[in-house]
Amino acid sequence: MKKAHFGAQVDNNGNCTFRLFAPHIQDVGMTLNTKPDHTFMLSPAEHGFHELTINDIAPDSSYSFLLDGSKKFPDPASLWQPEGLNSYSTIFDHHKFDWKGDNFSGLPIHEMIIYEAHIGTFSKEGTIHGLMSKLDHLSELGINTLELMPVAQFAGSRGWGNETIFPYAVHNSYGTPDELKALVKASHKLGIAVVLDVEFCQHCFMKDFNAAYTPFFSDSRTMAWGKTINFDEEYSFGVREFYIQCALSWLRDFHIDGLRINNTHSILDQSPVHFLEELSVRIRSFENKNKRKCVLIIDDKHNSPRPIMPADKGGFGLDALWSDDFHHALHHRITGDVNGVFRDYSSPEKMVSAMQHGFAYRGQFSEHRKRIHGCNQQELSGSKLIVYSQNHDQTICSGDECRTIKKAGFEAAKLSAGATLLSPYTPLLFMGEEYGETAPFHYFSDSVEAPLPSAFNEQELDSLSFEAPDPYEDSTFTSSHLDWNKKESEQGKSMFEFYKKLLTLRREHPVLKEPCHSRCQVQELQPGLIMMIRNPSASDGRYASIIFNFNKTAISEKLEAYLPKGPWTLELYSAAKAFGGDQSPLDKILSDSTPLKLAPQSFALYFHTPLNIY
Repeated sequence: MKKAHFGAQVDNNGNCTFRLFAPHIQDVGMTLNTKPDHTFMLSPAEHGFHELTINDIAPDSSYSFLLDGSKKFPDPASLWQPEGLNSYSTIFDHHKFDWKGDNFSGLPIHEMIIYEAHIGTFSKEGTIHGLMSKLDHLSELGINTLELMPVAQFAGSRGWGNETIFPYAVHNSYGTPDELKALVKASHKLGIAVVLDVEFCQHCFMKDFNAAYTPFFSDSRTMAWGKTINFDEEYSFGVREFYIQCALSWLRDFHIDGLRINNTHSILDQSPVHFLEELSVRIRSFENKNKRKCVLIIDDKHNSPRPIMPADKGGFGLDALWSDDFHHALHHRITGDVNGVFRDYSSPEKMVSAMQHGFAYRGQFSEHRKRIHGCNQQELSGSKLIVYSQNHDQTICSGDECRTIKKAGFEAAKLSAGATLLSPYTPLLFMGEEYGETAPFHYFSDSVEAPLPSAFNEQELDSLSFEAPDPYEDSTFTSSHLDWNKKESEQGKSMFEFYKKLLTLRREHPVLKEPCHSRCQVQELQPGLIMMIRNPSASDGRYASIIFNFNKTAISEKLEAYLPKGPWTLELYSAAKAFGGDQSPLDKILSDSTPLKLAPQSFALYFHTPLNIY
């Protein structure tokens, strides 16, 4: 099958080729806004495609398709819907943007420090331009990867973006395609990679245009939101290629540095080559040809390591997956929450397992899920697991107290940050946590076309011990905006300096910057007191040790028996006055004879330097 673009593509000479996958349609017509009374007919091509080339087409022309004489409808692969969800798509020439000076080639997953942001609520403007105005803030913080929640055209003007309708097009309320490119270029100038969330597992569409999408959906399988995407049934070859070309378009035309594919556990595919494996192979080929690094991240609720295992070991060759296990275990330890899924993480060993292995469940029975969860596979590089104390999904789980700082307090929020950023995994921050943002991040929408998000659709629904606000109320959206004034408060300044210090240490210390959990030992010394020792890859003895007190009371422990001999120097104490705490400073050198006393919900980081004896 010909592997080529979908939709309208303009070449360097101003000629435009239109390509539509519609194997169930006999005649495909097209109209242009510049010639509204004339219908162009697309020629049938192999495997159910229809094609047409028009020379010297007028820039920014709009077009629509007619299927077997039906009413006009937009292109499923539309690159630009400036008027939203109407009957026309606009031709967009990607060649016109000036990429001169953009020599950024991407980052490998093991170097990434990820910051997740939602364009519509990140800034007062709620636009791409508004986010771009805060890039210096991210650079100062120490972020090198910006992950954007879906920016593809979705229903309505506001939403999470998971209700994607035109997966190739930039959402018109956020800005233009060229404005997104400008954001990417400006990010690259600061050494920041840009990763984009995409929805390849569920596809929302306007009911009036149902005829265009008939091959896209399975006839035999459904999920909570409706029919699943057709990845392995009749005409699935064209559907798979539609999403692969979509991925390549974001990477090629927008210079995006990676994709996070949401809800990949809902991809039902019994093909000899799984869709994710085929996507991985195609992206690796694109990388090699363009000398770039493009990461592929997934969100898989099954704790399956197979997608991120190498292809030669039976995996799909993806780069990393989100570890909800780590969040759930940490959330329980910090808050004591046992509602819904969190009751599965109430036993002490779950936090230790999540810190040691990245997964709390590796083939054990889950009482909440009523099944075996995860599997005890070979050890993976720590960089292949992305961990977080907050993200967009998890902030809806506790009502108005969705943020850690709101639910558990300032010191607990710093403790959560330490457990995440000093872990041997790839860390992710959710927008605003770096200065102690308290605003919730509710699910919101202003379109009846939008389905509820996956976290509401699946088993975790009963983890909500509150009545979620009406997603269609204006206040639900406005209350989810970041309040940047909080950054200028005394607490906000202390929290920001705390995060900066943690990220600097992770970036610069040879042990902390290496995401290798096979050289990490975690043990619970007494209830609520957990020690993590990070071992160096070199034989220089430069260990790091972090002692976490998850208790709400102070705790003491002699550490001599648990640590290698030699001086241990205090590098950071989360309860110190420099970071907004009120505790007396700890001794600079860890005592061999005196117990270490940690304040409630705090942690201390020590570095080890071996003595040279001649």
